[in-house]
Amino acid sequence: MNTTSFPSLQEQGKNLAKFTFNVVKDSISITSTHTHTNLFSTKEQQTKRLNLCQECDYYYQGRCRQCGCFMEQKVKLNSAKCPIGIW
Repeated sequence: MNTTSFPSLQEQGKNLAKFTFNVVKDSISITSTHTHTNLFSTKEQQTKRLNLCQECDYYYQGRCRQCGCFMEQKVKLNSAKCPIGIW
């Protein structure tokens, strides 16, 4: 596997659009239902997620080679999902 290979820019754009849609959808849901759900994950969740990413073969220099995301940012949002289901 090429360690620097990320998805194409087109695929990264699709991934970002899908991710952004889910974050917006979740924030609208939170505000419209007045639930006490947080948009952001806890520091403990962020640390656990990032540690799992760093152990993954697809993690390279802070990014995921499956989705192209910058993982230090992605792990902060509750609606974020690992593209291969690790977290």
